[in-house]
Amino acid sequence: MIVDKVLQQIKDHRLLCKGDKVLLALSGGADSTALLHLFLEIKSHYCLKLVIAHLNHQFRGNESKADAIFVKSMAKHYKVPFITENLSPPAVPRFGNQENWARQERYKFFQKVADSISAQKIALGHTKNDQAETVLLRLLRGSGTLGLAGIPVSRGCRFIRPLLSIKREEIHAYLKLHQWAWREDSSNKDLQFSRNRVRLEVIPSLEKFFNPNLVEVLARTADNLRGDSETLEWLVSRLWEQYVQIKNNGFSWSVNWFQTLPLGLQRNLIRYTVNRFKIEEFQVLKKHIDAVIDLIGKNKSGKLTRIGKIEVRREFDELLFEKFIPGSIIKSYCYRLRIPGEVQLPQIGSVFEAFLNRGSNHIKLLNQWHFYLSPEAVAQGLKIRNWQAGDAYHPYGALKLKKIKELFLKEKIGLNLRPSWPVVICNERIICAKGFPTAADKDLHEPLKTDFEVVIEERAIT
Repeated sequence: MIVDKVLQQIKDHRLLCKGDKVLLALSGGADSTALLHLFLEIKSHYCLKLVIAHLNHQFRGNESKADAIFVKSMAKHYKVPFITENLSPPAVPRFGNQENWARQERYKFFQKVADSISAQKIALGHTKNDQAETVLLRLLRGSGTLGLAGIPVSRGCRFIRPLLSIKREEIHAYLKLHQWAWREDSSNKDLQFSRNRVRLEVIPSLEKFFNPNLVEVLARTADNLRGDSETLEWLVSRLWEQYVQIKNNGFSWSVNWFQTLPLGLQRNLIRYTVNRFKIEEFQVLKKHIDAVIDLIGKNKSGKLTRIGKIEVRREFDELLFEKFIPGSIIKSYCYRLRIPGEVQLPQIGSVFEAFLNRGSNHIKLLNQWHFYLSPEAVAQGLKIRNWQAGDAYHPYGALKLKKIKELFLKEKIGLNLRPSWPVVICNERIICAKGFPTAADKDLHEPLKTDFEVVIEERAIT
C-alpha cells in the first residue's frame, strides 16, 4: 500500500512530529495531488494541521491559471486553508535559466508562507522517478559524490519529501484507483528541457536495452551516495572546527596543513567553507575549487581568486576566505598625534597614544615604543599615516637601512594588511612602524639634557 510506504518513509527519516503544521506545496500535477490525498489519509495519525500553497509562475497563460483554480477547488473541497501568489516571470532571469529561476522563486514563496503561518514543515511531491532523473542528469554533467547523492529526503529542518520512495507509476495507479483527477503540465512534453529528454527518451531507452529496473537502481545509488556524502560532510565539519580560524570577515587555515589532506577532502573543505558564508543563489563549481587549490602551489603568496562574492587569497602559509565588499579598499590617511595625546585608527581597530616621561602601564598593549625628542619636536607633535611604497628606515638592531616592505616579508604581513599599516612620522622621518622597532637614529636613543622621553603605546579600540 502506498500509504504504508509513505508512513515508513516518514518514520525512517523522522520527517514529522505529532501536532506539526504542514504546508503542502501543490502544483496540481499528479505527484502533488497524490501528496494532498496521502496527507489527508495520515493526518489523524500525526494530528497534523494542513495548509495548501500554490505559486503561479504564469509561464503558460490560461493553462497556468487553470492549474491555480484546480488547486484552489481541491483546497475548498477538503476544507484546507489555501494560499496562492502570482509571479510575473522576467524576460531574462537574473540567475541561470528560467527553470532555475522558477525553482528559486518557489522555495522563497513556500518559505515565506511557512514563516507567516508558523508551519513546522513544508512537504514537496518529489518521487523516486524525480530522484532517478536527477542522478542521471548530474552524472551526465560530471557531478561528484554530493551531486550524485541526488535529492535529499529532507532539506534543513523544514522541507520534506515523503514520496521519494514512491515511483510515478504507483502515484498514477493510486489516483486512478480512487478516481481523483489531476492536471497535466503541457511543458512536461517539451524536449527542449533536459529533464524532459531524460524522462521521455533517455531513461525509457536505457530501461529497454540495459536494465528494466533502472529507476530503482539509480534511486538506490543516490541513497548509497547520500550516506557516503553525509559521512564526508561530518568529517569535513570536524576538521573545519579543529583547524580553521574564524576571522572578522571570513575564515583561514594553514596551507602546510591543508597540503597533508587527500584531494577529495581538500575539495570538500573548500566547498564547505564557501557555503559557510550562506550566500543565496550561488553554486560552488569545480572550476572554483580548482582555482583555490591552485593557490597552494609554489610562489603563490599574494595571489587570489574570486568565488562569487567570496575572495580567496594566499598569504604566505595562510589561505584566507573573505567576503568581498565593493568599495572596501583602504583610503590613504594621515592623523596628527599630539604629545601627550591620542588618535584612533578605525582602519586597523587601534588607538595610538603618546605620553611624556611615562607610560600607561596598560596590561593589554599591542605595541610600545620609547625614544627621545627635542622640546621643539615635542611641541610640533607626530603624524601617523598609512604605509606607502618605498617607505624605508633604519630599525634599531638592524645593520642597515630597511624598506618596510622587506620587514613585511620577513614577518609575513599579508598584502591585504599592508595598505592600512600605520607608520609614525616626525619631521618627515620615520620614527617607527606598527610591529617594528624604533629607528636607530642616534638622537632618538642618546638624549641631550633638554630632551624629553616619549612613549607611544598601541592598544585595541574597545
